[in-house]
Amino acid sequence: MYSLLSLLASAICITSTFAQNSTSGLLVSTQQGDVQGTQVNPSARQFLGIPYATAARWTAPKSPAKRNETLIADHFGDSCIQQNSPANLAFVNLTSGEAPNVTESEDCLSVNIWVPSTSRKQKTAVMIWIYGGGFNFGTSNTPTYDGQHIVQDNDDVSVVSFNYRLNIFGQPNAPQLANSTTDSQNFGLLDINAAVKWVYDNIASFGGDPERITLFGQSAGGTAIDAYTFSHLNDTMVKGVIEHSGSISGGNFAQLVTGIDTQTWNNISNLVGCSSGKWLIQFKYTLQLTECITVPDDVQFECMKQVPARTLEEFVTSTNAAFNIVPDNITIFSNTDQRAKSGNFLKIPLLVGSTANDGDILAVIGMLLSPLGFAPPLVTELAADTLTELSFTCPTNITAQNRLDAGVPTWRYQYQGVFRDISTRPDLRAYHASELPLIFGTLNPNSPTTEELALSKYMQSAWVAFARDPQKGLSNFGWPNYDPATQSLVQLGNFYNRSSATFGSSAEIDIACSRVEILANISAQVNSLLAP
Repeated sequence: MYSLLSLLASAICITSTFAQNSTSGLLVSTQQGDVQGTQVNPSARQFLGIPYATAARWTAPKSPAKRNETLIADHFGDSCIQQNSPANLAFVNLTSGEAPNVTESEDCLSVNIWVPSTSRKQKTAVMIWIYGGGFNFGTSNTPTYDGQHIVQDNDDVSVVSFNYRLNIFGQPNAPQLANSTTDSQNFGLLDINAAVKWVYDNIASFGGDPERITLFGQSAGGTAIDAYTFSHLNDTMVKGVIEHSGSISGGNFAQLVTGIDTQTWNNISNLVGCSSGKWLIQFKYTLQLTECITVPDDVQFECMKQVPARTLEEFVTSTNAAFNIVPDNITIFSNTDQRAKSGNFLKIPLLVGSTANDGDILAVIGMLLSPLGFAPPLVTELAADTLTELSFTCPTNITAQNRLDAGVPTWRYQYQGVFRDISTRPDLRAYHASELPLIFGTLNPNSPTTEELALSKYMQSAWVAFARDPQKGLSNFGWPNYDPATQSLVQLGNFYNRSSATFGSSAEIDIACSRVEILANISAQVNSLLAP
């Protein structure tokens, strides 16, 4: 009798919990099965680590398998394998004060979702975040990218983030994959496509509106978003895009994707014992010579597929190898500049911008890792300023102008705020990624100033206004549509108004963009000062 009563009580408890989760919106059905989230704060629900795709090494992502059991979505999934080079680690250390402490694996394709509590407005606008990291490092499991604050502090918005494959796992530059006219080896970009599709198909169950999706991303994330608009000319899922300090128009991007870098691929292949050509020196991953055999290139590729992921990661990191996205005329076009000038892209509203001193942190890292071993103020500032113009300010100008020429609603900003608590190095100005804690509301709770908090709220509100209505949201917010002939450049957080925006002429920051050859020459001369 006692056992029967215990079973009955347990059944009632389980039924009660199920009913409570259903009414609170914490139990949600997706195409792959149910997921169980958490009430991260009174205003927001959180669902972490939901698989959106699965992919074997160097294959396109596929839909994940259906699940019979409820997925407990209370922790981040594994991060995609990082390229933790000295420069990449230095960037993380300077921006957050600590190296990434995440679990990495090739099984990393998951999404994270923050949506309002069920007592608040549902069928919200959806902001999908794409992290940066030069396509070589980065993860959605980064405290700065916590989406709960945007959702908590703003109505009618949900936030989604996800992981995509990186470095040799994301774009291997493998010659064996070079000749396909139907498949891409930019697997990280294919992951992004798959994530957007999964969100479109499933977000309504969480309380989001699949017909109001905006992509926003920074650095490589912004570049990936810009690339999405060129490779998805007839897309109907995404209604607006926000690009932070990253695009594929102008700047150094054309030099970055000139072709497949087979040398870097072959260097790593040789180190792990998968050499191409006449001889294979097989190291069995222990650097002990065992045998030499003749091997064709296709065997090299199959051999590379079998190398343990950790071994590949170690050699990529120890050699400081960079694996960049490649032109495949599927996800990245070799004639992007021509397409941009002719308006051959997805014509949806754009909010685009950069920071006033994007190059600061990159120049400092370069100096610290140079033979000098330190960052002399004058040389560092010159290097930073030329890098900012060539790689960020002028490409942003080109991207905005191309959209204007095509009749696309466009807004342009420059983040100019300098807050000493954002970085662990106080001499940095408005550097690359320094705006992100303000956008996400993930400021250090012990140190922000009143102006910093106000600017964070202001910028967050503007980004949300765009996401709610990409066509008119920012106009209703009080921002003028971008026009280089008017005072329409939105300047955020400068010394005239540290808590919101002033409006000025873009000519003031674009003055050198018509003389990029001179700027590039100055940059080369500055960099020559670092030669040993």
